[in-house]
Amino acid sequence: MKKISLVSSDKWINKIKEDKNLKYELKRIGMDASIISWQSDNIEEDTDLLVLRSVWGYQNYYKDFKEWLIDLKNRNIPIINNVDIVLDNINKEKQFNILSKNDIKTIDTCFVKNEEFDKKLFTEIVDKNIFGKKLVFKPTISGSGENTFLYDGSNGDEIFSNLRSFLDKNKDSNVMVQPYVSNISHGEYSCIFIDRKLTHTMLRFPGIFSKKINPYEVENVADDVLALAHKVEKIDEFKNYSYMRVDIVEDDDCAKIMEVELADPDLLTKYLDSKKQAEVIKKFAKTIKGKTLNFR
Repeated sequence: MKKISLVSSDKWINKIKEDKNLKYELKRIGMDASIISWQSDNIEEDTDLLVLRSVWGYQNYYKDFKEWLIDLKNRNIPIINNVDIVLDNINKEKQFNILSKNDIKTIDTCFVKNEEFDKKLFTEIVDKNIFGKKLVFKPTISGSGENTFLYDGSNGDEIFSNLRSFLDKNKDSNVMVQPYVSNISHGEYSCIFIDRKLTHTMLRFPGIFSKKINPYEVENVADDVLALAHKVEKIDEFKNYSYMRVDIVEDDDCAKIMEVELADPDLLTKYLDSKKQAEVIKKFAKTIKGKTLNFR
């Protein structure tokens, strides 16, 4: 019996419906499946496959998380998505460089090195405002909207102080500056792929700068959104992925990437109707089972 570990964190272990549904489905199809925390549980050498799931919050322990991933790679313990894909994806600057190399349209972004981000440079950025819109500041290594700030002209000291504090503790992270996309209030599309198939598309309202609304599935998705999602899915650097979520927003009547989630994407299955939810979970479990044949 193949031994599968779904990787969570101390905060989220056994609390996420999607993780538990996936574990039960894996068991149903004959896998020895469990949910573990990357922070607390030892990874045994006989593990056939690790599946990164609810590791959310890793940005606050990034040094440890990165070392944990590299240790897995050095010990040849299989994990999906693989360590190289995950590390390149977590660092948004590396992620956007891959997207740019492949001629993928993204939200306009300026990157600032950690050691160069001082109060003087912050003031120059907001005064110059090359985007001509409200500005959004966030770390290149982040998650769940944490440490993401909208500059409104009066909260500069707060933004700089919070970001500088995070950067001092997280030397691997830089800063990214983007224009605020007002159309985000109408939602962003999350196109979810499992084993090269688009399983479902959700409209999300993250609620970082506005009221949070639960995501819902959409079937009549604009052609340019779907075309962009499929173009991302075919990127050579992502060719060994097992699952991904492509987040897209319409900006100036053009579909653009907000980000691509290849590390720990919430597949948003809990917002699907029961029939579709079961279908997606079965697809994911079947994909995981198939991957074990490639690794052991």
